[in-house]
Amino acid sequence: MPSHLSADRPAAPPPGRGPVDALISQTRRLKGEVDAVRRDTPADTADPRERWRRALYDLALHQLDDLDGHLAQLRDDPLPVPGPAPAPHDALLSRVGSAEWDLLTDEVRWSGELYRILGRDPATAPLTLDELPSLVFEEDRPGLTAMVTDCLVDARPIDGEFRVVRPDGGVRTVHMMGEPVLGADGSTASMWAVLRDVSELRSCRRAVSETRDSLHRQRHAAARTEHRLAVELQEAVLPTWHGPLRLPQAGPGTLDLAATHLPPSAHARIGGDWYDALE
Repeated sequence: MPSHLSADRPAAPPPGRGPVDALISQTRRLKGEVDAVRRDTPADTADPRERWRRALYDLALHQLDDLDGHLAQLRDDPLPVPGPAPAPHDALLSRVGSAEWDLLTDEVRWSGELYRILGRDPATAPLTLDELPSLVFEEDRPGLTAMVTDCLVDARPIDGEFRVVRPDGGVRTVHMMGEPVLGADGSTASMWAVLRDVSELRSCRRAVSETRDSLHRQRHAAARTEHRLAVELQEAVLPTWHGPLRLPQAGPGTLDLAATHLPPSAHARIGGDWYDALE
C-alpha cells in the first residue's frame, strides 16, 4: 500500500530529539505557570467575570496539554498499530488516530488510537469510506461526504469536523485532516487522514463562550438598571413640566439664572446639566 509520504513531495526528515525535548520542557514550564495563576482564580463564584476568566485558563491548559502530547508523539514516533487500551498516563496520546483507505485494493488501515477514539473493538475490521458515515450524526453526514468526495475527485485536502456516536452512546467531536495519495498516472490511489478527538477542547471553548455571554448579559442588565435609576432620579429632582413660564408684563425686578454641569464620577456614575431660575 502506498504511504501518504509517497505523494508528490519528498518526506521531511523527523526532527532530532534534542530540539523536541527542549520544546516539551518549555511547554511544560508554561503549563505550570498558567496552572499556578489559574489556581488563584475561584472555581465556584457567582461573578460571571471570574467564571469567564477561569474558563479561559482551563482552555489554555487543555491546549497546552494537547501540545505536550503531540510533541511527545513527535519525539517518540509511536507506531500506529491496533493495540490494547492505553494506560492512564497515555490517555492524552490516544486522542489522535490515523487511517488510510486504498482505493486500488479496498484495503483499510486504522491505528489503535482511532479505534479507541471511535470506541470500536480493535479486533473488528475498520470501516470503509462508504461505511464511515454510519457513525456520524445525521446532521454532519453531508459535510463529511462532501469532504471525502472533494478529496477523491478533485484531490482537495480534507479539513473539517463532525460528531460521532460511539457504541456506548457517548458522543465525540472529531477533527479530520487528510490528503489524497496520487498514483503514477496522477489519479487518486488512496486517501490518508489524521483524526483528532477535540471533544474536550470544544467543551472548554463552549464554557468560555457561555461565561462571556453571561458577563455581557450582566453588563447590559447593569447598564439598563443604571439608566433607569438616572431617569427616576431626574424625575424626582426636576419639577413637573407645566409649559413655558409667562412672566407679568411689568416683569420681575431681577431674574437670577444658574446652570452647571456635573460629570459622572467613580462613585456617582450619574451626571448631567442642571438649570435653575429665581426671582
